[in-house]
Amino acid sequence: MVRYLIYLSYIGTRYRGAAKQIGATKLLDIDTIQGALETCLHATVIPKSLVKPLVYTSSRTDAGVHAINTTVHVNLDHPAGIIYDTDTIIRRSNLYFARCGHEIRLTKILPVTDEFHARRSAKSREYFYRFGVAKDCTENRIPISELGRSWHVRGEKIDIDALKRAIPLFMGKQNFETFAGKNRTNRTLNYVRTLSTLNVEEIPSLMPLDPLSQNFTFWQINVSSRSFLYNQVRRIVGTLIGIASGTITERDVKVMLQVPNNKNWNPSIPMAPPQGLYLKTVNYDEEEMQNKYIIHHEANVEAPTTKLAIVN
Repeated sequence: MVRYLIYLSYIGTRYRGAAKQIGATKLLDIDTIQGALETCLHATVIPKSLVKPLVYTSSRTDAGVHAINTTVHVNLDHPAGIIYDTDTIIRRSNLYFARCGHEIRLTKILPVTDEFHARRSAKSREYFYRFGVAKDCTENRIPISELGRSWHVRGEKIDIDALKRAIPLFMGKQNFETFAGKNRTNRTLNYVRTLSTLNVEEIPSLMPLDPLSQNFTFWQINVSSRSFLYNQVRRIVGTLIGIASGTITERDVKVMLQVPNNKNWNPSIPMAPPQGLYLKTVNYDEEEMQNKYIIHHEANVEAPTTKLAIVN
């Protein structure tokens, strides 16, 4: 049996999140990324694996959130005891997704050793959030290319400079319990997280040729950390937009950070909707990937063989 690291992208609009939400093993769950991928691998991996494909995700994105470059791992057992040709799996899987109308695409597959785990081996995760501000606050015609891809922020005056000034409040190692969704598990969560990146930059529209795009200024908030809490990024973005729109002040933010408690969330702050959030990439330690996790040799690889390489 061999473990495979899979890189993939998806548009999350139609999915209920990355993680499978049906506990029964005999039922299909094609409305989540994990479930859709397991169903795909079961149908397209030939010859069929001797073990049922069970996908483990590196990040549990919310319903409606997109991913530019994320990862999962899965164990497959070739009947001949060899490594599957990964290019064939990618080709057949993407054809399957296209025919079934899934907005999921595999981009790379690498055989790895059993020590590798898509989530636990990750060193950091990078997200970005796209939002557009209308130059005329009465504008409600959204460019069609931005529909479901960004947040249309409304307000008579959206002060991006105020947003930028509030960014340092979130930096460094802090308790983000106030900025996390309610813990619905039986596990005790550690709410301390360290943001290594948080900034905002002006960006172009997804379709500049659309005349309606000229009516908006588009912005992107970039954030990275080793790991994030449930709803943390969307709450941080919503808070920064609240600062920019004048709904709250920096003092309100300081109170939520200094007295971390889920009940202390300011109800006047809108949590940023999921459609503007993108998982940009999941990062792994390059040295570990080269020296410990990745299988370099080509012995017992299913024909046609393809040289395995690390792609940064």
